[in-house]
Parts: sequence; C-alpha cells; structure tokens
Amino acid sequence: MPTPIKHTTSINIIRDSSRNLNYIPTPNGISVVNQISNDFKKGIRSFNIIGSYGTGKSSFLWALEQSLLGKQKFFKPNFLPNPKVKFIHFVGEYGSIINHFAGYFDLDLRKLENENILLEIFAKYKNLGKNHPLLVIVIDEFGKYLEYASENFPERELYFVQQLAEFVNNPDNNIILVTTLHQNFEAYALALNRTQKAEWTKVRGRFRELTFNEPVEQLLFLAAEHLKVKTTAKNRENEIKSSLSLLKKSRAFTVNYQYSSEVAYKLYPLDILSAHVLTLCLQRYGQNERSLFSFLESADRTSLSQFDSKRSLFYNIANVYDYFIYNFYSFISSRYNPDFAAWASIKDTLDNVERTFDVNIEYYSKIVKTIGLLNITAVMGAELDATFLIRYSEICLQIPTAEKIIEDLKLRKLIAYRNYNKRFVLLEGTDLDIPSALQEAGNRVDEINDVATLLNRYYQLPPMYAKAYYYKTGTPRLFEYKITEFPFDEPPRDEIDGFINLVFSEKMSLDDVIAKSLEQTEAIIYVFYKNSRVIKNLLFEIEKTKKVIDDNATDRVATKELNQIFLHQKLLLNHYIITNLYAKKSEVTWIYQGKVIKIQSKRVFSKFLSEVCFQIYYSAPVFKNELVNKHKISSSIFQARKSYFTALVDNWNQPDLGFHEDKFPAEKTIYLTLLKQNGIKLYSDESEHVVQLSRKSSFIHVWKYSIDFLNSAKKTRRSINEFIEPLTRKPFKLKQGLIDLWIASFLFVKRDDFALFNESGFIPNLTEEVLDLLVKKPSDFELKTFDIEGVKLDIFNSYRMFLNQDSKEKINTNTFIETIKPFLTFYRNLPEYSRGTKRLKSETIAVREAIAQAKDPEKAFFEDFPNALGYSVEDLQQNKTDLKNYITKLQEAIRELRTAHSNLILRFEEFIQTEIIGEDSPFEVYKKKLQDRYKKLKKHLCLPHQKTFINRVDSPLSDRDAWLNSLTQSILTKNLDVMKDEDEIVFYDKFKNMILELDSLTSLLKDDIDAVNEDVFGIEMNSFNHGLQKKLIRYPKSKKKEIHAIEEIIKKKLGSDQTVNIAALSNILQDLIS
Repeated sequence: MPTPIKHTTSINIIRDSSRNLNYIPTPNGISVVNQISNDFKKGIRSFNIIGSYGTGKSSFLWALEQSLLGKQKFFKPNFLPNPKVKFIHFVGEYGSIINHFAGYFDLDLRKLENENILLEIFAKYKNLGKNHPLLVIVIDEFGKYLEYASENFPERELYFVQQLAEFVNNPDNNIILVTTLHQNFEAYALALNRTQKAEWTKVRGRFRELTFNEPVEQLLFLAAEHLKVKTTAKNRENEIKSSLSLLKKSRAFTVNYQYSSEVAYKLYPLDILSAHVLTLCLQRYGQNERSLFSFLESADRTSLSQFDSKRSLFYNIANVYDYFIYNFYSFISSRYNPDFAAWASIKDTLDNVERTFDVNIEYYSKIVKTIGLLNITAVMGAELDATFLIRYSEICLQIPTAEKIIEDLKLRKLIAYRNYNKRFVLLEGTDLDIPSALQEAGNRVDEINDVATLLNRYYQLPPMYAKAYYYKTGTPRLFEYKITEFPFDEPPRDEIDGFINLVFSEKMSLDDVIAKSLEQTEAIIYVFYKNSRVIKNLLFEIEKTKKVIDDNATDRVATKELNQIFLHQKLLLNHYIITNLYAKKSEVTWIYQGKVIKIQSKRVFSKFLSEVCFQIYYSAPVFKNELVNKHKISSSIFQARKSYFTALVDNWNQPDLGFHEDKFPAEKTIYLTLLKQNGIKLYSDESEHVVQLSRKSSFIHVWKYSIDFLNSAKKTRRSINEFIEPLTRKPFKLKQGLIDLWIASFLFVKRDDFALFNESGFIPNLTEEVLDLLVKKPSDFELKTFDIEGVKLDIFNSYRMFLNQDSKEKINTNTFIETIKPFLTFYRNLPEYSRGTKRLKSETIAVREAIAQAKDPEKAFFEDFPNALGYSVEDLQQNKTDLKNYITKLQEAIRELRTAHSNLILRFEEFIQTEIIGEDSPFEVYKKKLQDRYKKLKKHLCLPHQKTFINRVDSPLSDRDAWLNSLTQSILTKNLDVMKDEDEIVFYDKFKNMILELDSLTSLLKDDIDAVNEDVFGIEMNSFNHGLQKKLIRYPKSKKKEIHAIEEIIKKKLGSDQTVNIAALSNILQDLIS
C-alpha cells in the first residue's frame, strides 16, 4: 500500500530544514530552479521570488535546499559540478534586518558596521574551501524586513540590503541570495517620500525577480498526484469520459483539454468540473497550494475523506459548495469577499427551495449550488445551457429526474435561463417580466442613427503604443482610437502621435474610405466596419436595457439582473469591435494611405504602428532618455532640467559641463544623451573651435531645421513659439520634454548669433532663469538673427570708431552689447532736463528718442539712428560720403544733447547778469553784488519763502552750478536737473518778482547804490481802499532803452484830460505794486 503524503499547513525553512517531508515538484517550481541556474551562469546572484500567499514558496525553498544538499532529488539544480554547499537561513519578522544578521553572526551591535556582516558572510564562504564552494543565503518572508525598513530608518536598512545584494552579485564568488515576497518590492514603499521611493526602486534593480504564482493546472496536478495514491477510478471510466465531454463542449473553463484528460482519472472522486471549481475557489478565497493540501487532508464531514462513493459517484460541485461553506464561512459571509453578493444569492435561493418544495429538496439544492458556483467560476462565453445542466445533474449529481427538477425551479422563478450569456441564473424574486419589459421598451427608444456618438458613450478604448519604435528610438508613440461616422482627418497633437479611426457608417462605402485615406498624410489608420448594421442593432438593445433599468431603479433584484444583461451586451459590443479587429474572418477592413492592409494579430498591428511612425516621423531623432523623452515630465525632472540649465550657463567652458566623472545625476544624463552623444562639444582647447553636430548624429534633421529657423530670422523677428511649433508636427513630432531641452540648449549654443527679446526689450545674457522662462513661456520671447555683412559691417565699424573701439570682422551678441552700451549709458546718465527738453534741433531730438527707445541693437544701429538724421541704411550702403556725413551729424547731435543742461545753466546766469545785475560779470562778482544788495534787508519783515531765497543767496557755496541750483530750488521747489521747458519761463518771472519784493523791504542809503550801473527810486501810494503802499524799484541802466520805449507807447495812449490820465496811470501802478 502506498505511503500517504505527510502534510503540514506551513513550512518553516529553519525548523524543517532537517525534517523528512514529502514534496511534489511542480512545473512552475522546476522552471524557477532552471531560471536561477541559468542566471547564475550569467553572473546573476541575487533573486527575489514573488508569489501570493500559500503558493508554496517556503516549501519550494525547503525542497531546493534538500536538492542542493543531495538529501532528496526534487530538482536538478545545475549550478556547479559537485558543489560543497552551505545554507544560511533567515525567516523574516518585523524588525531590523541588520540586527538579525548581526545576531546570526554574534556581532556587537554597539560597534556594528555593515562591512563587518559582509566579512562574516565571506568568511563562511571561504571556509567551504576552493573545490566548487556554494554558499546560499535564503531569506523567507523578506517582506517583513521591508515593512520595518519602510517605517523605521529606511535609508539605513535599505542601504544594507543594497550592500548585501551588490556583495553577493560579484560573479567571482559562488554566493547566491534568494528572498521571497508576497507582493512587488515597491509595494512596501508606499509611505515613503519621492526620494526614498527612488532609492527603493534602485535597490529593487539589484535583484532578478521571479514570479511564483501557481496556475490552476499546477493545483490540479498537485491534487492528482496526491489522490492517485489514495483512490482508484476503476469502473468509473465511462462517467469520467462523460464529464470530460461536458467540460469540452461547455468551454466552462480556460483549460488545456488534453491535460485535463490526463489528470481526470487521477483526480477521482473529484469530477473534472468540480476539480476546476475547487481550485479556482481556493485561489480566490484561500491560499492556493496551502489551502489545497488542507482540503486534501481534511477530515470534517464535508471533506473528501468522508466522501461516500456508494451514495454518489463523484465529489461534485454541490459537495465543493458544502466544503467552502463549512471551512470558509467567516470569509465568505464577510463584506471582504469580492463575490459576497453571489454567495448570498445562493444562500437565499436555497432558503427559498426549502420553503417552496416538500420533497426532493436535496436534488433542488444540488442544482442551485451547481448553478451558483458555476456562475462565480465559469468563464464568460461558456455554454451552460439546459443540455449541459441536465447531463451534469444526471452524471455527477446523480439526479435521475434532472429535467423535471430544473423545470420546477424555473416555474417557481427560483432560476431562469438567459439567452444572452447562455447560462442559468439564480432569481431572488421580482414581479418584473424582464423579457416583456425589454420588448416594450423598444417602442419607447428612438431608432439608432448616430452609431459613432453612442459607441463613444459606452466604449472607451485604451491607446496603443508603437513598441518597436520606442525600443529603437527611445520616443514613446501613442495612437488613440477615434470612433467616427466619417473618416477623421485632424492632425495628432500633444502626447497623441496618431489615430486608429474606427469608421462606422452606412452612408459611406469601402471605396469612399479608401479615397479619403489616399488624401491623408498624417499618421491615421482607418478601420472600416462592414457590420455597422449589426452593431447598430446591438446599440438599440443596449438603449432598451438602459431604459428598463431607469424605469425600475427601485427594484433591486430586477436592476441587478438587468445590469448583468447590460454588462453582457457591452461585452458583446467589445467582441464586435475589438475581437473582430484581428479575427481571420473579420468584418473589418484596415486601410492606410489608400491601401488595404492585412492585420492578423495585435502583435502584427503593434509592429505596423512602428512602421507608420518611422515613415511619418522620419526626421525625429533617437533620444533614449525615458525621464525626459515624454510629453509631460515629472516634478523631479523639472528640478533636474533647471540644474542642467545652471550647468550649461555656468560651466559651458568646462569639460562635461563640470559634472563629476563618477556620479550620474539626472541633469548629467540629460547632458550625455542630448549633447555629448551627438557630438555637441561646447568646450575645447582649440582657439578656433566651432560648435557643430556630429555627422553620425540622428539629430541632423532637427539641427538643420534649427539652423534654417535662425537664418529665417535675419530679416525680421521670429517668436520662439514659431520655432517650437513645427517640432510638434510631422516629420518631427518631438515630445515636449525633449523640445524644451533642445530649444534651450540649441539657443545657448548659438547665443552669439542672435538677439533675444521679451516684452521688456533686448535680453543681453542667456542666464539659467532666462532659459527656464524661455521653455515655460515661449510666447513671451522673440529672436532676431544678426545679419551684418559687407557694407553693413562697415557702417557698424564706423560706430565703433566713433566710440574709439576696435573694428570687428564678425559680429556677435557680445559685440553688439559692447557697441550699444555706451549709447545707453550716455542716455541713462543724462539729467532729466536733457532727456525731456525740446530746446534742441529736431535731428538731436530724434536721435535722443532713438537711443531712449532702443530695444533691438541691430534695429537701432541700422534703422532708428540713421532715420533720425534723415538717412536710410540703403543710402549709407551706397554712398561713402553719406556715411561720413551721417557719423558727423550723429556726433553733433550727441554733443548738443550732452551740453543741453549746461546751456540751461548759462541762460540762467545770463538772466541774472542782464536782468538783475546789469553787467556781464564773473560768477564771484555778480554773486557778491547780489549778496551786498540785501545786506540791509529787514529780514524780520520777510515771509518764509523770502527768507529761504535770501539764505540761498548768502550761501557760502563756491561752485557756480550748485549755487544757481540752490536759487532755482528756492523759487520753483525743484532742481535745475529736473526742470522742464515751461518751468524756465515761470522761473524768470518768479525770480524778478522775488527781487522786487526784497528790494521793497530794503532800507537804502546813497552809498548802497551803484549809481553807475543802476537807477533806484521809491514809490508811495495812499488810498482809502488799500492804505499806504511802498515799493522800491531798482533796475540796471542797461534797461533804460527798453523803459523809454514803453514810456513812448503809454504817452501816445494818454488823452487831454490830465486828471483822467493820472487816475489811469495810478490804477495801473496800483495793480503792478500790489
């Protein structure tokens, strides 16, 4: 009698390392061992086995150890010939992996360094000798360490894992590290910040990941291997063949029929259908292999061991239901169960069976359990019709009157058959007659005319990637599905690189679509559906179902059933649209550029998409930098881009932009992939070095376009947006991340060949801030390429001679800045008066305005300055004499502008000399005379503004301009520098009045008067209205002629009446002195 397999619900690789357990090697386990062995020979040493709970990872590690140590031959690992093997075991727990390793090697935690642990491991390895040593470090439940690391000192813990993996991965040593996880490595890093997650990803890359999820076939294999030694299928061959026939005809499960035929006899007393239901449920609700062996070894009343073959031929689907209710009741009845509603429906229907029937309740219940579990586990598209259910009930459930039992359940509305998915369903009870309601809804739903709009409402297709193109060029190309009634003809934009246009139309023929496709030059592939009528009818059915759902929203049972119908209809729609795309007898025709093409599979289509990309985007470069070569870059790459701009601006004259040779931050990767790999060398020891693109570079088309764009900007300014826009279309269609980097890099490389402008004017220097703004808001910037050759160069050099600068043979940005800067500095240093006065020649004013408005150096030199002096650049180019005269006039205009303020001061001085003092005398003389004039001023009678003025007059300032400026400030409350033209006239009037007022307050003796140069007289007027008024009048004798002329005019106007004449003159005098 065969020895029964020993079973334990869990394996502990430390506890069970010396135990004699039976293990059934599965194809999956053998495949993993072979993969480790092959990778070991390639130099890979660190492995991470990932599989869900209960898939047998721990038992696999145990069996691998037994095989390597030669105790049992479960596997045939071929690492080394006759190796001397030692295992180091760890079972993970929530704690520090560093401390656990240190504890294993008895290291002092207080003086612990990671290198000490690695030295201990190496010592263990060396102790194995030189004859094929093999040290295997096994960490089961590795995820426990990772959970601790993510919450406690992630940098320190993860760094040790990295060190351990890098140490083991040395191909010179025969050391293997094998770890097991329940989920992906990065799933343990969800709580970390962005930087820590990046480190986590980096460490993950040190391991070779191996998947360890057992498929259904594996579980069937294990069950068969277990059961074949316990049971026998003698005298059951016909029934087993019948159950296999049911499996094949129904297509209930996605299985290999030949494999099922091989294991069906070994699985007895399980029938082949119940075996599939069992394994699928174990995967869904249990823990795979672990739960399978629990089932096989179970001894409860629902178990296989208690099965009575005399009462039933097979352990059938109804028995499987009983087992799960008994052993998994807690989970099945909880809301965590993803199929909670389905299990609840089975239970409710079973309760209704007991309330409805008095006899044969067991038969009714078996069929309900079978229908319920098949609806949970069977695939969509399975044919579980009445014939199938009757045959299964008769053979496996052993119900002799199966057809009648099924009819009874239908009549009592406990089950119903649904044509749309070819299976029976359980009914919880509703008054709605669903077939009748759907038929009635057809009268209330409009006929479907716009197929495309409805398809877009119910159907969203994921985009397709051109994988081969991405692999070869580094550029992801995304094709979007477009569902339309007529051929779509818009160019792809943003992240979309092409369209797959599904055309559903009864108004267009195939020839019409072919003709439209022939006109198309964009990356658009047309798919013409010849079965539009079928899809139109299905959409009508969907609209009917939706209408009934809306009308019965409060009927929970009815809406649940209707939603199932709705789901089935959408899946059928998916079949018509997507499955038909690649079917051999397809209802669709593929069309590209006027030609019908054959697409027989998704793989072929993906390859064709790549061919389309190479054809349409033939000017796109190879740029393998996945962090940047995308439409939207991540926030971390934004910072890397900014750092790259900083390196470009600050370190362009250093090798490799000053990046450290042994470090590779993201910004250095940008430099390497964008500049260095394409031969764009900014730094060279050669004095005549010219930055060029390598002839082998794939950027040749982009470079040529960029050069052409610069040349096109010689005549007029071009927006940076105009530079970018063609790069977003065919034949380039670059990703925005690359466009931003290329525009900034190219313009920096060519920065001496053009002038850059924004709304504030000319930008003299390309800083990292400017580059960053340039790519963020390109519409704010324009450029103008320098076009200085021949006679134009002579004109430019004439400016430089005028400024005492050296002549140049080649003009660049720095030269322009060097030449325009003196003009701008000159204007900026002019007093405000000089920047605003109109008391200049018209040419001088025009030159001043040209300098003030200069935002484009080239335009200023070759348009604005010449135009201001009445010349054009054509005149200057054609006539050398005109050029000489132009420069002379420019010098004169600059000279007049420079002396405008000093001329104002001279006029002020002349006014004092002529109008007040009466003689042309030096500053020291007229200042002294003005001060002496008011020595006897009655200051206590002065008003505040008079006191201010007289204090300025008496000021000890010896500088003429400063003294005159102080007088101006006291009169106008503003300095000479900021005066306007109209202020000058006002100033003279106010100054005269101030002198008159002060003279009237001064007591004079004969000695105080300069009788040679001035006349003085006093006026006293007395009236009842104004009282007594006194005025002292002093004026230079040089004014006598002017005074006499006024006298003659007044005399001619006087009449013969002396009284009237005196009265008139008195009134005039009264007005003047008041």
